[in-house]
Amino acid sequence: MYKTIPVKATFTDEEQVFWVNQCEHANSLINSAIYHTRQTHYSKLEQQQDAFTTYWRGDELRYGWKTYKCGTTYPELDKVLKDNPHYKAMAAQSAQQTLKTVGESIISYNGLVTAYYKGEVERPSLPKYRKRGGLASVTFPRQALNYKDGCFYPSISRDTKPHLLTDITLQLPEFIDSDWVKEVTIRPNLGELWIDWVIDDGKEPISNNSNLDYTQAWSFDHGGTNWLTGVSTRGKSLIIDGRKLKSMNQGYCRLVAKYKQGKSDFYWDSNLDRVQRKRNNQMRDAINKAARFIVNQCLNDRVGNLVIGWNEGQKNGSNMGKRNNQNFVVIPTGRLIERLKQLCPEYGIVLTITEEAYTSKASFLDGDFLPKHGEKPEGWKPSGSRIERGLYKTARGFLINADCNGAANILAKVATQLRVSLVEVVRGALTLPQRIDLFTRLNKSYRKRCVDGLLALAATTV
Repeated sequence: MYKTIPVKATFTDEEQVFWVNQCEHANSLINSAIYHTRQTHYSKLEQQQDAFTTYWRGDELRYGWKTYKCGTTYPELDKVLKDNPHYKAMAAQSAQQTLKTVGESIISYNGLVTAYYKGEVERPSLPKYRKRGGLASVTFPRQALNYKDGCFYPSISRDTKPHLLTDITLQLPEFIDSDWVKEVTIRPNLGELWIDWVIDDGKEPISNNSNLDYTQAWSFDHGGTNWLTGVSTRGKSLIIDGRKLKSMNQGYCRLVAKYKQGKSDFYWDSNLDRVQRKRNNQMRDAINKAARFIVNQCLNDRVGNLVIGWNEGQKNGSNMGKRNNQNFVVIPTGRLIERLKQLCPEYGIVLTITEEAYTSKASFLDGDFLPKHGEKPEGWKPSGSRIERGLYKTARGFLINADCNGAANILAKVATQLRVSLVEVVRGALTLPQRIDLFTRLNKSYRKRCVDGLLALAATTV
């Protein structure tokens, strides 16, 4: 399986200058390619008599070129820009990788043109120029890397090599085998340089894990204070605490407001870079810990199915008030789902993403019907109701955790599809969920216990 492992770069001063220079040339090369693309495209439009048009948009009369597909391709860019000074300053294969990104952008633009005339998207525009003097990523495929004595030596152009004061090397992390490396990218990120190692560790996705029971499932409902609330068909329940994440985001928002006070909306400086880096690292750490915890929970319980409730676009245009938006919208649940999509195939866990309409209103214990979004029957009413924050009352007067009720309803939506039984999801499992703190409870020994337990389980089943 291909994976990308980002590592913060630790370069010497000479290496830092070299890589910044290469990123500047990559940025300029992209702008050169976009300039050629635009000039070629508009010169072809000028040859067409009906390419220029006027049209109305709302109450405003507009004019300009009609939207046509762009005929520029990567091979054309590579041929035209071979003598460009920015191309020559970079290694040939690295420059080619940079031009391929422009070629891919043009392909995406052409796809949007087709969708535009079908009325699916708004009018697209050609790729725009990057900021002058900025930095862009520099990519080296495996062919442009020479491995020696635990380091990779990237290819360097003939025009640049005579000016070097030191050898340019990329230190391979200890946990990566040199044979796994397929590509290396040096990219700027908020005032720092990072190295992305693209590897293939030889592991293949597992379609059927004999150690897992595919008639069992864990289901998770996402929120704010209770980031993830889970219920399993084995009668267990838990809550992954989200208060720490909320606190981190509030601190981030306060600092951004402090540094931007009296400045324009577009103001940015090194202090804001530092604040943004810290917040991004905290969110990435929380995502990785939560994903690993959920996968380990499935492995420990020998559960083969994982269900997540998620409505696409539900956070777009959310209008729950300033404070609630800050506490809910910025919680990176979407990125957590993407991380689970990467981890689950490694262990044979089947991940199911389902819409979660009406799961918070309906009563699981009363067996309420769960309509899909936009398909609610006329006169539909839930049997129970949420009487206060975190507490749900069923028709028979039972008090259960409101988020557990939602997680159980999410599981009920796909129970028939996954062929799982909900018999053991009883009142006790929905009443007293175990609360998990990702930042204090989970440590290295926890993961080691989970791995050792899985190995012992595999040994007993052989």
